[in-house]
Amino acid sequence: MTAPTTLAVDLTAATARFVRFVRQGAQASTATWRALAILDQHGPLRVGDFAAFDQLTQPTATAILRRLGAEGAVEKVPDPADGRASLVALTAAGRARLAELRADNAARLDPVLAALDDDDLAVLARATELLLALTDPDPAPAITASKGTPA
Repeated sequence: MTAPTTLAVDLTAATARFVRFVRQGAQASTATWRALAILDQHGPLRVGDFAAFDQLTQPTATAILRRLGAEGAVEKVPDPADGRASLVALTAAGRARLAELRADNAARLDPVLAALDDDDLAVLARATELLLALTDPDPAPAITASKGTPA
């Protein structure tokens, strides 16, 4: 069995390599894809919170969000918790763009996945469940539930 530290290093390297593979020839920059995905996952955010999720400086985050706003993919909305502030949210066009980018990524993976047998596809399906559970804000219940045990 692989030690957790070794597995963590291998998993980090493998997922980074996998993302680079999937994004080759993509129709949008990685920054665009990540920004849309973060807003889709977390909902409307303040620019500073978005910057923290994407590990960017606030000026860089502002520039990305400003560009996506000019493209109609995001919009400013009032912050319900603070009338003086605003949040950045996906528009319907932004959601459609993200869906298109995800479909494009999937199309690049289809031939690779089609070459795998059912056992390997089942392993990848389980690994995907675990990765999603591990990246959940509260991973313990999701991991327990994914093993078939009540959360």
